Amino acid sequence: MGVVINTNISSITASRILSDNRADLEKAMERLASGKRINSANDDAAGMAVAAKMRADIRSLNQAVRNTNDAISLVNTYDGAAAEIESILIRMRELAVQSKNGTYEDADRTNADYEYTALKTEIRRIANVSAFNRTVLTASAVASTAISFYVGADVAKSGNTVNFMGLNTAASGGLDFNTETAADAAIGTGTAGLKNILASDTAAGASGAIGALDSAITKLAAKRSEAGALVNRLEHTVSNLMNVSQRLQEAASGIEDADYAAESAALARGMVLAQAGTAMLAQANQSPQFILALLRS
Repeated sequence: MGVVINTNISSITASRILSDNRADLEKAMERLASGKRINSANDDAAGMAVAAKMRADIRSLNQAVRNTNDAISLVNTYDGAAAEIESILIRMRELAVQSKNGTYEDADRTNADYEYTALKTEIRRIANVSAFNRTVLTASAVASTAISFYVGADVAKSGNTVNFMGLNTAASGGLDFNTETAADAAIGTGTAGLKNILASDTAAGASGAIGALDSAITKLAAKRSEAGALVNRLEHTVSNLMNVSQRLQEAASGIEDADYAAESAALARGMVLAQAGTAMLAQANQSPQFILALLRS
């Protein structure tokens, strides 16, 4: 190669290599500063696309966990109200058994029936006001509509919707808390539930009330069993969702998170190369001065 002065090839070469080394150094510093291996699409276009889908799934799965926990809270709220109604029904049965005893006169039974009637009214009140996030849980006016819990993250997959059906409708084997009419109270007909629970102010009425109360307690216990089974199911749902979310986070981390050991090594290498390249560029810029020696000879 000839000795020239207009084009300093050594300087150009050193400058190019120094630029490449500086780019690698800046990339290592960017990854160490952000904690991410992928900071822009050009770092890893395919990896970025996969990680974006995983992040979307992770966020959605975490929301599904919250959805399911809310569902558990709703069902537990229902069960708490049902437990209180069950306690009242048991007390009403106790009063009916008391009224059936022959040591009481009808006037005594009438006095006992005051509490009996008040308790029946309280059952209906609890049924109509027990709510979760303003959604009434036990009144038959809303019980025919299923409450749907979305416990998944992918609408393309079936089975991610769990329904809580027929909380207290007679049609689904539960109690009916509809307003009792005079005819229902007198003859004990109508939809199974409170309508069938007679007044206990006579021995005959008390006898009929005991049977009706047994039926109501049995039906309510069955609905509580359904609620308990659903809570146990949803607890497993939460566990599975959290496991899937964890595994996806592990996979996404492997794609887009920076390896600090590797990047620290790259940083150290880049800094040494940058300093060496700068020194060599300075030397290359001095090389044309050697031509002056030729001119002086």
